[in-house]
Amino acid sequence: MSSIPDLTKEIVHHFGDMIRSELKLARTEAVDSAKAMGGSMAQLGAGIAFAMAAITLGGFAIVEALPPEVPRWAAFALAAVAAGIAGLVFFQIARSSMAPKSLTFPKTREQVGRDIQNIKEHIPS
Repeated sequence: MSSIPDLTKEIVHHFGDMIRSELKLARTEAVDSAKAMGGSMAQLGAGIAFAMAAITLGGFAIVEALPPEVPRWAAFALAAVAAGIAGLVFFQIARSSMAPKSLTFPKTREQVGRDIQNIKEHIPS
C-alpha cells in the first residue's frame, strides 16, 4: 500500500501531465482556427476589392443617370452618401455576425470536462 506522500506526489505528477496535455490541445486548436481564418481573410479581402470597384462604377452610373439639370457635384455627393450609408449598414451587419464562437476550443473544453469528471471519480469521499 502506498503512503500519503507517495500518493500526493503521484497525483501532482498526473495533474501536471494533464495540464500540459490540455495546453497542447488548446494550442493545436488555436493554430487550426487561425489557419482557417487566414484563408477566409484572404477571400474576404478579394471580395472587398471587387465590391469597392463595383460600388465606384455604380456611383458613376448613378451620376450619369441623373438628369443634366442636377449639378455634377451634387450628383457625385448623392452617390457618395448612398454608398456611405450602404457601407455602414454592411459594416454593422458584418461586425455583429463576427462572433467569438469561431475562436472557441470545443475539443479542449470537452477534454477538460472529462478530466474533471475523472478527478471527481478518483477522489475519495
